[in-house]
Amino acid sequence: MPQSLSPFSDASPRSLRCLTAVAALAASAGAAWWLWVARPPPPPSPPFVFRDGFEDPTKTDDLFPGDATQPKKAPLQAPTVSEGNTVAVTTERAHSGRSALKFIAAPFDGKKASEADIEREGLRFVKGDDVWFSAWYWLEGTSEASNVFLWDLESTALRNTPGRRLFLQDGEMVASDLGKWWTSKKFRAATGAPKFPKDRWVEVKIHLYLSDGADGRMQVWQDRVKVLDEAGKTLPRAKTVYDRIQVGVTANTGRTSAQTLFVDDVVLSNRKL
Repeated sequence: MPQSLSPFSDASPRSLRCLTAVAALAASAGAAWWLWVARPPPPPSPPFVFRDGFEDPTKTDDLFPGDATQPKKAPLQAPTVSEGNTVAVTTERAHSGRSALKFIAAPFDGKKASEADIEREGLRFVKGDDVWFSAWYWLEGTSEASNVFLWDLESTALRNTPGRRLFLQDGEMVASDLGKWWTSKKFRAATGAPKFPKDRWVEVKIHLYLSDGADGRMQVWQDRVKVLDEAGKTLPRAKTVYDRIQVGVTANTGRTSAQTLFVDDVVLSNRKL
């Protein structure tokens, strides 16, 4: 009876070693993938609420003491030296009390992002959580403000820190994208929604229900009028933890005009406001 031959009977010892190594790598990658998928989702976040009316600081540096109870300063990137971006405590105008924050962001130069904002890290919002945010905004001037970004909720653990952002779309109505996560749906303002007001105080309230699926939800109100209500992905991945918020001119993508924004009376919570 003829002897059956293994398909590897003529392989050299070196080839066999390579095949063994490839098989081991494949097994290791499969095990790593299974461990990632099998990880339990993060547990729900404990209740918390954060408020700041920016009354205590007397100078900008006082905003950033380096603890978890106050916002921390984000790096400011100026497209040109002559039009440096700024964040400052000001008594020029305030919604309540004496002071507010003033942000000035130069036009986008096509290279570096133009940002003027404050941020707070160390947050913890996970799938199934609600995010509630409110603040009073004053967007100054009559220049075109489409594609000005006003609010970002991000995950620093993922490359490029993707997250839900609030911005002004063409026509200067509010909109949202899952920034730096290109497969996600953009949320648009409701039909007939008004433009974002300028040269007056407007209360902006945001609600997110966090999900990586179609049951996610985002709602936005301007002066208690609902201007956006969309369902869809609000988390990049099921196990994503949003741990950073940015408030101010988080990006000015317009190439012709600087943008000046005042913000006061910020509230952030994982319980309904």
